[in-house]
Amino acid sequence: MNILIAEDEFATADAIQRLVDHMGHATRWACSGPEALISLEKTPCELMILSAQLRDADITYLLPSLRRHHPDLPVVALTSRNSLSLEQQIRKWGVIYYLIKPLNTEELGSIVSHVSNKQA
Repeated sequence: MNILIAEDEFATADAIQRLVDHMGHATRWACSGPEALISLEKTPCELMILSAQLRDADITYLLPSLRRHHPDLPVVALTSRNSLSLEQQIRKWGVIYYLIKPLNTEELGSIVSHVSNKQA
């Protein structure tokens, strides 16, 4: 499965990439919102792991654009702040999982496996 990681914190992106690569999936990394959208246009993916607070773009800005072009793409949101209102808002845009940082790699690994199995 091809996975796009949109995360501007290098340590978090690196941990996700190592985990997902170890699981046998192909990954690529975008460190900004525009870079993530351009990457998706060039090469589609089967799962996007998206930080809710990129330096240059908030998830509430990115999701509408993402959904216009990729309505069925599974998206896992990562956030450093646990906010019910944010979760409710992004779930309207079809985010399938909402994870709170610091990242629990076991939980993320289970989610990636679940999405991969659904697509098989």
